[in-house]
Amino acid sequence: MSKKGQILDASAAGQMSLFEAVIRQEMAVQSAPRAGSLNIGQQLIAALSHALRHAGKSREQVADEMSLYTGERITDDMISAWLAQSKKKHRFPMEYLPAFCKVTNSLDALNITSLACGAFTLRGPDALRADIRKLEEQKQQKKEEEKALEVEKKRLETLLKEVEAKR
Repeated sequence: MSKKGQILDASAAGQMSLFEAVIRQEMAVQSAPRAGSLNIGQQLIAALSHALRHAGKSREQVADEMSLYTGERITDDMISAWLAQSKKKHRFPMEYLPAFCKVTNSLDALNITSLACGAFTLRGPDALRADIRKLEEQKQQKKEEEKALEVEKKRLETLLKEVEAKR
């Protein structure tokens, strides 16, 4: 079967729903540290490979554009070495990740890294929506606190009237 006809397991490429990401983060926070639990090498390579295959560009084009963004010479052979399972000593340099994400238009590799750190990665508009929602929740919480203060104030005023009436 040709590569185009293959069905890709999305989880192997580092893609997951936001719900699944939240569940995984909660599980990671609750679990005790385990040896190798943050070894994301295989996931990272899968995410990088998936992004490269779906970028709609050749490795040479990706390498050229990454070179432009980083100001350093990056070749298609370097990219191949970084993504080869057999080349353990050739790791993908994290300082190139922003350029890779921009060139391939994929945040998968960044998401793998972020989730391992207990964080989420959102694009600009989604991040702004999340911040707006957080502000709305804070506003609602303040309203509830203000309402509780008003109830307490009325209780104290009633108590004061009772004390003054007994004098």
